[in-house]
Amino acid sequence: MKKITIKDIAKMAGVSVSTVSRAINNDSEVSEKTKKKIDKIVLETNYHPSMLARGMVSKKTNMLAILVSDITNPYFNQLVAELDSQLIDKGYTLSLFDTQTANRIQDKKNRLTEVSIFKQIQENNFDAVLILGGLLDESNINPDYQADLTNLAKEIPLILLGRDLTHLSDNIFSLKRDQRTPTQLLVSHMIQKGYQKLAFIGGSVSTWMTHERTDSFREILAENHLPIDEKRIINNNFYAKDGYEAVTRLINSKVDFDGIVAINDRVAQGALRALKDFSISPQLKGVASCEYFPDSDFHIPRITSVDHKIPELGEKAVHLLFEVLDNESINSENLAFPIPKLIIGESC
Repeated sequence: MKKITIKDIAKMAGVSVSTVSRAINNDSEVSEKTKKKIDKIVLETNYHPSMLARGMVSKKTNMLAILVSDITNPYFNQLVAELDSQLIDKGYTLSLFDTQTANRIQDKKNRLTEVSIFKQIQENNFDAVLILGGLLDESNINPDYQADLTNLAKEIPLILLGRDLTHLSDNIFSLKRDQRTPTQLLVSHMIQKGYQKLAFIGGSVSTWMTHERTDSFREILAENHLPIDEKRIINNNFYAKDGYEAVTRLINSKVDFDGIVAINDRVAQGALRALKDFSISPQLKGVASCEYFPDSDFHIPRITSVDHKIPELGEKAVHLLFEVLDNESINSENLAFPIPKLIIGESC
């Protein structure tokens, strides 16, 4: 059976497509007689208007685009789930675009991937775009990519989580993440526990987050008059295998260390596995993480980590989104990063 479209409804009612769209959106300019006629046809044909049909007049489709660089990353996974649960309850449909650029070396292909997604977003009349990661996370953001963001913002509001790029456009809004405080909390705790020769592992030298956390690591060591040995700093990526490889490199290079600060829980898990394989007790080499992931609650040993309070971050993102969509003034209190919490585990 042929699927009924808005054009079919317009033809049956003897009106224009835009009039049907106005009737669907309860536009007061449509006469009651015409609206009843259209409503009757809609009911008889079991027509279900698409978001695009609803948005023809109202200019709102209740569709939102979310862009991430690797949905398998627990940070993105948890944050998208939080946004999804809140926005669906408010009648919004979310479309997820996963660029998978997190595991690729910085190159032209990464930008082309995101630009292609930007074009898809423009063609599908989304009300707003939430960009959670991708080229946004690069330490030195490509000028061409900045121009791409600016061009997209000419048509659609952009909500950026992580970096403040509001200077690019009045239609770009940012919720910045504090990467320094969680690292300061963790490193200070480890020093208080007696660790004197700390190593930092994980992350990527091309991302601003890694620079923020690594710089904070160095600063806390300096404040406590502890030596900063660059051989103990290995920025090799964000996954468990990278934690394993970093510890293997430290041990094989005979670098002296008594504790490990991992960039996140996954890297910490890899580090713990490496220590186990090298028959080194976690009591001799403490391991802790700058960023807590929920599944780590079930890891043995439980990892000492820092909770960035992602559910609260999601709530703040939703508040900012609706302030933008409703053309309200931005409440600066909603832009404050949630206060991180140190979680004491068994790994150090």
